[in-house]
Amino acid sequence: MEVDIHQKKISFCDEYQINVDGQPMYFAASKPFRWLTKMSLFANGVERARYTLFQKWDFLNASFNLVRWDGNILRFRTQSFWKNHYTCQVGADLYDIYGHTGRKHSIFKNDIQVGWWDKDAVSWFDGDNYKIIADKDSDYELIISFCLILDSAYSNNSKRKTVTIDFGNIGFQAREFDTTWQPKF
Repeated sequence: MEVDIHQKKISFCDEYQINVDGQPMYFAASKPFRWLTKMSLFANGVERARYTLFQKWDFLNASFNLVRWDGNILRFRTQSFWKNHYTCQVGADLYDIYGHTGRKHSIFKNDIQVGWWDKDAVSWFDGDNYKIIADKDSDYELIISFCLILDSAYSNNSKRKTVTIDFGNIGFQAREFDTTWQPKF
């Protein structure tokens, strides 16, 4: 499965158009005039959010609560700021998200890789662009939410730039990127 996320920066908030396997399926939007991010992920044509992401105050760390459509609250937390390692417990399943050298992140469910994403190095006018590759049977709404969280927490939020260049992570990493991993279709 391939997911493309295209950000559009507007005056007071961010919007994202999200395609799954080339089809427009979702959109996300942050709430305007907020110090801490509140963003909702919607399926196209549906008024009720699939996930709502609430940023929690945590100096330098990505700390969010995710409220699912069924009312369950999931906690996305930074395990290591220096090594770009994040976790989210979903019932009995533990998701680990690892940032790698460059702009890639890998997603593991119970220590088994289920996907990864890459961010474009250069973005023109509108905002950041991401490509997620994941197993066909993965919880792609959750993986999209992870990507949106890290974009919101660490991306350059200037809305006035014409061109943005992202050199990516040049520091430590908790886990090496597996270049041989292939998604299950």
